[in-house]
Amino acid sequence: MFSQMRLRFWFAGILVIAAFAMLMIWRPWESGEPAITAQDAEQTVLDQYPGKIEQSVSEDGQYKLRLRSESGLYQVDVDADSGKVISITQVENKGDTEPKSLLSREQVKAGLQSSTKGGEIVKLELIDQAGKQVYHAVVRQQNDGPLEMTLDPYTAEILSSRIVSSSQQGKGPQDKLLTESEASKLALAEIPGEVDDVELRGVDSGTPYYLVEIDLVDGREATVEINAISGVIRTVTWDEDEPDKD
Repeated sequence: MFSQMRLRFWFAGILVIAAFAMLMIWRPWESGEPAITAQDAEQTVLDQYPGKIEQSVSEDGQYKLRLRSESGLYQVDVDADSGKVISITQVENKGDTEPKSLLSREQVKAGLQSSTKGGEIVKLELIDQAGKQVYHAVVRQQNDGPLEMTLDPYTAEILSSRIVSSSQQGKGPQDKLLTESEASKLALAEIPGEVDDVELRGVDSGTPYYLVEIDLVDGREATVEINAISGVIRTVTWDEDEPDKD
Protein backbone atom coordinates (compact mmCIF):
# COMPACT_ATOMS: atom_id res chain seq x y z
CA MET A 1 0.00 0.00 0.00
CA PHE A 2 2.84 2.36 0.84
CA SER A 3 4.39 1.64 -2.57
CA GLN A 4 1.11 2.48 -4.30
CA MET A 5 0.94 5.84 -2.53
CA ARG A 6 4.51 6.65 -3.56
CA LEU A 7 3.65 5.68 -7.12
CA ARG A 8 0.63 8.00 -7.09
CA PHE A 9 2.70 10.89 -5.76
CA TRP A 10 5.30 10.19 -8.41
CA PHE A 11 2.71 10.31 -11.23
CA ALA A 12 1.15 13.46 -9.75
CA GLY A 13 4.56 15.14 -9.72
CA ILE A 14 5.13 14.26 -13.37
CA LEU A 15 1.73 15.72 -14.30
CA VAL A 16 2.46 18.97 -12.45
CA ILE A 17 5.86 19.33 -14.15
CA ALA A 18 4.35 18.61 -17.58
CA ALA A 19 1.55 21.12 -17.03
CA PHE A 20 4.04 23.77 -15.93
CA ALA A 21 6.23 23.14 -18.99
CA MET A 22 3.24 23.47 -21.33
CA LEU A 23 2.20 26.68 -19.60
CA MET A 24 5.67 28.20 -20.03
CA ILE A 25 5.69 27.29 -23.73
CA TRP A 26 2.18 28.57 -24.40
CA ARG A 27 2.40 31.68 -22.16
CA PRO A 28 -1.23 32.78 -22.51
CA TRP A 29 -0.49 35.99 -20.60
CA GLU A 30 1.68 37.17 -23.50
CA SER A 31 -0.66 38.17 -26.31
CA GLY A 32 2.14 38.90 -28.78
CA GLU A 33 0.17 41.88 -30.05
CA PRO A 34 2.19 45.01 -30.96
CA ALA A 35 1.89 48.04 -28.68
CA ILE A 36 0.59 50.25 -31.51
CA THR A 37 -1.85 49.52 -34.31
CA ALA A 38 -1.14 49.76 -38.03
CA GLN A 39 -3.33 52.86 -38.13
CA ASP A 40 -1.20 54.46 -35.39
CA ALA A 41 1.97 53.66 -37.35
CA GLU A 42 0.54 55.17 -40.53
CA GLN A 43 -0.49 58.35 -38.71
CA THR A 44 2.97 58.65 -37.14
CA VAL A 45 4.56 58.55 -40.60
CA LEU A 46 2.07 60.98 -42.16
CA ASP A 47 2.60 63.43 -39.29
CA GLN A 48 6.28 63.64 -40.24
CA TYR A 49 6.32 63.05 -43.99
CA PRO A 50 3.74 64.32 -46.51
CA GLY A 51 2.28 61.75 -48.87
CA LYS A 52 -0.08 58.78 -49.03
CA ILE A 53 0.30 55.31 -47.48
CA GLU A 54 -0.11 52.67 -50.19
CA GLN A 55 0.75 49.55 -48.21
CA SER A 56 1.14 48.48 -44.57
CA VAL A 57 2.56 45.12 -43.44
CA SER A 58 3.40 43.88 -39.92
CA GLU A 59 6.60 41.84 -39.85
CA ASP A 60 9.22 40.96 -37.20
CA GLY A 61 8.06 43.55 -34.67
CA GLN A 62 7.88 46.32 -37.26
CA TYR A 63 5.33 47.94 -39.51
CA LYS A 64 6.69 48.19 -43.05
CA LEU A 65 4.88 50.97 -44.88
CA ARG A 66 5.01 52.17 -48.48
CA LEU A 67 4.72 55.97 -48.65
CA ARG A 68 3.98 57.67 -51.97
CA SER A 69 5.12 61.30 -52.10
CA GLU A 70 5.79 63.92 -54.76
CA SER A 71 9.36 62.69 -55.22
CA GLY A 72 8.66 58.95 -55.38
CA LEU A 73 7.91 55.83 -53.33
CA TYR A 74 9.49 55.21 -49.92
CA GLN A 75 9.84 52.19 -47.64
CA VAL A 76 9.26 53.36 -44.06
CA ASP A 77 9.93 50.97 -41.15
CA VAL A 78 8.21 51.76 -37.83
CA ASP A 79 8.89 50.00 -34.52
CA ALA A 80 5.64 48.28 -33.48
CA ASP A 81 6.29 48.83 -29.76
CA SER A 82 7.65 52.38 -29.52
CA GLY A 83 6.04 53.80 -32.66
CA LYS A 84 9.32 55.40 -33.74
CA VAL A 85 10.45 55.58 -37.37
CA ILE A 86 13.45 53.24 -37.71
CA SER A 87 14.43 53.86 -41.33
CA ILE A 88 13.28 55.51 -44.54
CA THR A 89 14.50 54.33 -47.93
CA GLN A 90 13.45 55.54 -51.36
CA VAL A 91 12.59 52.51 -53.50
CA GLU A 92 11.25 54.33 -56.55
CA ASN A 93 11.70 57.87 -57.85
CA LYS A 94 10.69 59.98 -60.80
CA GLY A 95 14.18 60.75 -62.03
CA ASP A 96 17.12 58.74 -63.27
CA THR A 97 19.13 58.95 -60.05
CA GLU A 98 19.65 56.06 -57.67
CA PRO A 99 17.18 55.74 -54.77
CA LYS A 100 18.30 57.65 -51.66
CA SER A 101 17.43 57.43 -47.98
CA LEU A 102 15.53 60.37 -46.52
CA LEU A 103 17.14 61.71 -43.35
CA SER A 104 14.99 61.68 -40.24
CA ARG A 105 14.08 64.84 -38.36
CA GLU A 106 16.41 63.82 -35.51
CA GLN A 107 19.37 63.38 -37.88
CA VAL A 108 18.83 66.81 -39.42
CA LYS A 109 18.36 68.37 -35.98
CA ALA A 110 21.68 66.95 -34.77
CA GLY A 111 23.48 68.38 -37.79
CA LEU A 112 21.86 71.79 -37.31
CA GLN A 113 22.80 71.99 -33.66
CA SER A 114 26.41 71.31 -34.60
CA SER A 115 26.58 73.75 -37.52
CA THR A 116 24.80 76.61 -35.74
CA LYS A 117 26.98 76.35 -32.62
CA GLY A 118 24.27 75.78 -30.06
CA GLY A 119 21.50 77.86 -31.62
CA GLU A 120 17.94 77.07 -30.49
CA ILE A 121 15.92 75.26 -33.18
CA VAL A 122 12.42 76.72 -33.05
CA LYS A 123 11.11 75.12 -36.24
CA LEU A 124 12.06 72.07 -38.30
CA GLU A 125 9.59 70.62 -40.80
CA LEU A 126 9.73 68.52 -43.96
CA ILE A 127 7.78 70.40 -46.64
CA ASP A 128 7.15 70.36 -50.38
CA GLN A 129 8.79 73.31 -52.11
CA ALA A 130 8.41 73.77 -55.86
CA GLY A 131 7.61 70.07 -56.25
CA LYS A 132 10.59 68.91 -54.18
CA GLN A 133 10.91 67.90 -50.55
CA VAL A 134 13.13 70.05 -48.33
CA TYR A 135 13.57 70.60 -44.62
CA HIS A 136 12.60 74.12 -43.52
CA ALA A 137 14.29 75.30 -40.32
CA VAL A 138 14.30 78.41 -38.16
CA VAL A 139 17.13 78.74 -35.64
CA ARG A 140 17.24 81.37 -32.91
CA GLN A 141 20.81 82.66 -32.57
CA GLN A 142 22.42 84.31 -29.56
CA ASN A 143 23.87 87.40 -31.24
CA ASP A 144 21.98 87.73 -34.53
CA GLY A 145 18.37 87.56 -35.59
CA PRO A 146 16.57 84.27 -36.35
CA LEU A 147 18.25 82.23 -39.09
CA GLU A 148 15.88 80.72 -41.67
CA MET A 149 17.20 77.82 -43.77
CA THR A 150 16.20 75.17 -46.27
CA LEU A 151 18.13 71.89 -46.25
CA ASP A 152 18.51 68.92 -48.57
CA PRO A 153 16.43 66.08 -47.00
CA TYR A 154 18.95 63.43 -48.11
CA THR A 155 22.27 65.05 -47.14
CA ALA A 156 21.26 67.87 -44.73
CA GLU A 157 23.22 70.24 -46.99
CA ILE A 158 22.11 73.85 -46.51
CA LEU A 159 20.43 74.94 -49.75
CA SER A 160 19.62 78.48 -48.67
CA SER A 161 19.80 80.60 -45.54
CA ARG A 162 18.98 84.12 -44.47
CA ILE A 163 18.88 86.12 -41.26
CA VAL A 164 15.39 87.47 -40.59
CA SER A 165 15.74 91.21 -40.11
CA SER A 166 14.14 93.08 -37.22
CA SER A 167 11.61 94.63 -39.61
CA GLN A 168 10.49 91.17 -40.68
CA GLN A 169 10.28 89.74 -37.17
CA GLY A 170 6.81 89.58 -35.71
CA LYS A 171 5.20 88.89 -39.09
CA GLY A 172 5.08 85.17 -38.44
CA PRO A 173 4.41 83.04 -35.37
CA GLN A 174 7.86 81.43 -35.45
CA ASP A 175 9.54 84.65 -34.16
CA LYS A 176 7.80 84.52 -30.80
CA LEU A 177 7.71 80.78 -30.24
CA LEU A 178 9.04 79.01 -27.21
CA THR A 179 12.23 77.07 -27.87
CA GLU A 180 12.34 73.28 -27.62
CA SER A 181 14.31 73.64 -24.39
CA GLU A 182 11.67 75.93 -22.87
CA ALA A 183 8.86 73.61 -23.94
CA SER A 184 10.71 70.63 -22.43
CA LYS A 185 11.08 72.40 -19.07
CA LEU A 186 7.36 73.21 -18.97
CA ALA A 187 6.47 69.60 -19.82
CA LEU A 188 8.81 68.19 -17.14
CA ALA A 189 7.28 70.53 -14.56
CA GLU A 190 3.93 68.92 -15.34
CA ILE A 191 5.14 65.29 -15.80
CA PRO A 192 8.52 64.48 -14.19
CA GLY A 193 10.63 62.07 -16.22
CA GLU A 194 13.03 62.08 -19.17
CA VAL A 195 12.29 63.89 -22.44
CA ASP A 196 12.38 61.45 -25.35
CA ASP A 197 11.37 63.74 -28.23
CA VAL A 198 10.14 67.28 -28.90
CA GLU A 199 8.24 68.19 -32.06
CA LEU A 200 6.80 71.51 -33.22
CA ARG A 201 3.53 71.37 -35.17
CA GLY A 202 0.87 73.69 -36.52
CA VAL A 203 3.18 76.60 -37.41
CA ASP A 204 1.57 77.21 -40.80
CA SER A 205 -1.93 77.01 -39.31
CA GLY A 206 -1.27 79.98 -37.02
CA THR A 207 -1.74 77.95 -33.81
CA PRO A 208 1.65 76.31 -33.24
CA TYR A 209 2.14 73.80 -30.45
CA TYR A 210 4.79 71.44 -29.14
CA LEU A 211 4.39 67.72 -28.55
CA VAL A 212 6.84 66.66 -25.83
CA GLU A 213 7.24 62.91 -25.30
CA ILE A 214 8.32 61.94 -21.77
CA ASP A 215 9.47 58.53 -20.49
CA LEU A 216 8.55 57.90 -16.85
CA VAL A 217 10.57 55.77 -14.43
CA ASP A 218 7.70 53.27 -14.14
CA GLY A 219 7.89 52.52 -17.87
CA ARG A 220 4.91 54.59 -18.97
CA GLU A 221 5.06 57.22 -21.71
CA ALA A 222 3.29 60.56 -21.73
CA THR A 223 2.86 63.16 -24.47
CA VAL A 224 2.41 66.75 -23.32
CA GLU A 225 0.89 69.24 -25.77
CA ILE A 226 1.98 72.83 -25.11
CA ASN A 227 0.93 76.06 -26.80
CA ALA A 228 4.15 77.17 -28.48
CA ILE A 229 3.41 80.86 -27.92
CA SER A 230 1.82 81.11 -24.46
CA GLY A 231 3.35 78.00 -22.90
CA VAL A 232 -0.06 76.80 -21.70
CA ILE A 233 -0.32 73.01 -21.37
CA ARG A 234 -3.26 71.94 -23.50
CA THR A 235 -3.40 68.16 -23.03
CA VAL A 236 -1.53 65.24 -21.49
CA THR A 237 -2.00 61.83 -23.10
CA TRP A 238 -0.59 58.48 -22.07
CA ASP A 239 0.97 55.57 -23.97
CA GLU A 240 -0.68 54.97 -27.36
CA ASP A 241 -3.39 57.64 -27.00
CA GLU A 242 -3.05 60.15 -29.84
CA PRO A 243 -3.14 63.81 -28.72
CA ASP A 244 -5.74 66.12 -30.20
CA LYS A 245 -4.65 67.95 -33.31
CA ASP A 246 -5.68 71.29 -34.73
